[in-house]
Amino acid sequence: MEQVAAMAPAKEPSALVLVIYNLLYWPYLLASCALLFFPAVVIWLVTLPFDPRQRILGWYTTGWGAHYLTRAPLVVVTVDGLERAPRDRPCVYVSNHQSMVDILALFSTRIPFKWVSKVENFYVPFLGWNMWLNRYVALKRGHLPSIMRMVRTCNARLEEGDSLFVFPEGTRSTDGELRSFFRGAFRIAVRNRVPVVPMLIEGTGGILPKGRFRICPRDVLVRILEPVDPASVDFDHKRLHDVVRERMSAEQDRIRGRSRAMPGPRSSAAASP
Repeated sequence: MEQVAAMAPAKEPSALVLVIYNLLYWPYLLASCALLFFPAVVIWLVTLPFDPRQRILGWYTTGWGAHYLTRAPLVVVTVDGLERAPRDRPCVYVSNHQSMVDILALFSTRIPFKWVSKVENFYVPFLGWNMWLNRYVALKRGHLPSIMRMVRTCNARLEEGDSLFVFPEGTRSTDGELRSFFRGAFRIAVRNRVPVVPMLIEGTGGILPKGRFRICPRDVLVRILEPVDPASVDFDHKRLHDVVRERMSAEQDRIRGRSRAMPGPRSSAAASP
């Protein structure tokens, strides 16, 4: 499959279109979240005896979340490299984080995984309650007992055959550039000897930047990169972290059409002892 190398600059709709868009979109989002939660509860109750991993509920939740972006007017979502997502073994997915819309973009891939998310999100009415039903993994930032519990739960999910998703930056980027990565996801991948699958999201930062609540629709690209097996870095979580982040940074530059300066040959003066 040929990749789209770079995204074209987004053209922002007129001010009137944006006003109408937001007046319609936010009420629909809030009302539909309440309505769509009740079928989720029914699915959870009916399937719990024979589907303890909640794969059927996960399928429903993925469609629920994805439709807010894939069915949104003036938005085209492109998922590139879906064939690289492992289907025969669990893995740890990671991506950059620009906006709350990233979650909808990742649901658009229809890849089954369990989210690792801050515990505050689990208390959001309807959406957060559904996260509990789906057996997502909660984390209280900066709280060691919660971090240790999160690691144990992640290990258990991977041993059960479920994949995980982690935002290694921990929070949204304010300028769209990659932030530094926490190493927890890479430690977990090494501990369980499962691959890390890097993903790049582009366009969501312009739809709903951090700290803003005005939606500006535009196209979104989700690109899935080649999995990185911990064995390729001798099960060293630090090297795994570095390799994955470098690949993601290089791919972000490629998507944005930015060239990278290549190191030139050393001069004779520099090469002399």
